Amino acid sequence: MDVVKETYLIEGMHCAACSASVERVTRKLPGVQRSDVNLTLNRMEIEYDEAKCSPDMIVAKIQKAGFGARPMEAKARDLKKEAEAREKEEEKAFRRERNGIIAAIVLAAALMYISMGGMFGAPLPGILDMHTHAVNFGLAQLLLSIVIMYIGRRFYVSGFKSLAHLAPNMDSLVAIGSTASFIYSVVTLFLLTDRPGLVHDGLYFESAAVVVTLVSLGKHMESGSKHKTTGAIRRLMELTPDTAVLVGENGSLTEVPTEILRAGDTVLVKPGERVPLDGEVVSGEGGVDESMLTGESLPVDKAPGSEVTGGSISVNGSLTVKITRTGADTTLSKIIKIVEDAQGKKAPISKTADKVAGVFVPVVMGISVLAAAVWLIAGQSVPFVLKVFTSVLV
Repeated sequence: MDVVKETYLIEGMHCAACSASVERVTRKLPGVQRSDVNLTLNRMEIEYDEAKCSPDMIVAKIQKAGFGARPMEAKARDLKKEAEAREKEEEKAFRRERNGIIAAIVLAAALMYISMGGMFGAPLPGILDMHTHAVNFGLAQLLLSIVIMYIGRRFYVSGFKSLAHLAPNMDSLVAIGSTASFIYSVVTLFLLTDRPGLVHDGLYFESAAVVVTLVSLGKHMESGSKHKTTGAIRRLMELTPDTAVLVGENGSLTEVPTEILRAGDTVLVKPGERVPLDGEVVSGEGGVDESMLTGESLPVDKAPGSEVTGGSISVNGSLTVKITRTGADTTLSKIIKIVEDAQGKKAPISKTADKVAGVFVPVVMGISVLAAAVWLIAGQSVPFVLKVFTSVLV
C-alpha cells in the first residue's frame, strides 16, 4: 500500500462548521487514512492510498460539498512570492470588507433610527411618519435593508450553497433567519395600503439588517486576528532576499533573482547583505548574524568550509558561498514547514469542538423549526412565531 501525503488549499471556509464539513466528506473517500483541515491557514492535509483514491476524487468531493480546492505543490516553490501574493490578496480583501462594514454600520444606524426612533421621541420627517405615511415608513426601511444585505451577500451565497449541498454552516443560520424576517416584512409592506395598523407589529427589516451587520463585524474581527496569527510565517518568508550576486566562471558579478539560483551556483555576500540560500563558504571570512533563525545573539564566525544558512546576515567581511540547497530543501523552508504544521495540528479540545460544530447547525435549525411550530399550534400570531424562529436561529 502506497500512502501519499498531500496539502490542499481550501477556498470558501468561514467557520468551524465549514472545516468540519470538509473533513467529514474527505474522510468518507476510499483509502483516506487521515484528513485534517486548518481553518486559519485554509489548508487541508490528507493521507490516502493512491491505489484507491486520487487528487481528482478529493477535489471533486470537496467541490460537491460547496467549497473550492486545489493541491499545493510539494516540490520546491518560491515561498517569498507565495507569501507576498497571499498577503496582498488578504490585505485587499480585508480593506474591502472593512469599507463594507463601515457602510453597513452607518446604514444600520439610520435604519434603527427610522424604525425605532419614534419609541424614544426622535424626530422624523413628516413623509416618513409611521402613522400618516406607513408605506413610506416601510419603503425607507426596505431600501436601507436591501443595501445592507447586499453588503453581507457572502452569507447568503455561502449559507444557501451549503444548505443545497446538505452541509449547513453558521452562514446558513444567518441567511435563513435574516431572509425569513425580510420576506415577512416585504409581505407586510404590501399589505400596509389596506391595513396600516400592521406597521406597529409587522415590519422586521431592522432585525434582518442588524443581524447581518453584527455578524459581519464579528467575522471582520476574526479575519484581523487570523491575519496576525499568520504573521510569524510571513516574517520568516521575508528573510529570503529578492536578489543575489551571482559569481560567473570568469569571476564576473551579476545581480540575479534568488529564485533562479540552483545548487552548485556561487554567490557573493557582502557585509550587511543576507545569504540567499543554504550553502558552503568557499572563500572569505567574517561573522554571520543567525539570530533570526537560531536565537544566537552574537555573530558566528565563518571561514572556508563553513556552512551558512539562507536568511542569515553577513555582519563583517565578504563571503563567497556555493549554494548547496534550494527551494523546499533549505533550512528556512523547513522551519516554515514546521511552524505551519504546528499551527495546523489540532489540540484534543479543538477536535472535540469541530465535532460539535459539525452537528451544531442542523440541531439549531431543527430546534428553531420545532419552537416555531409549537407556538403556531398553540395559537400565537405569525409575527410572534417569526420572532421565536429568528431568535433561536441566530
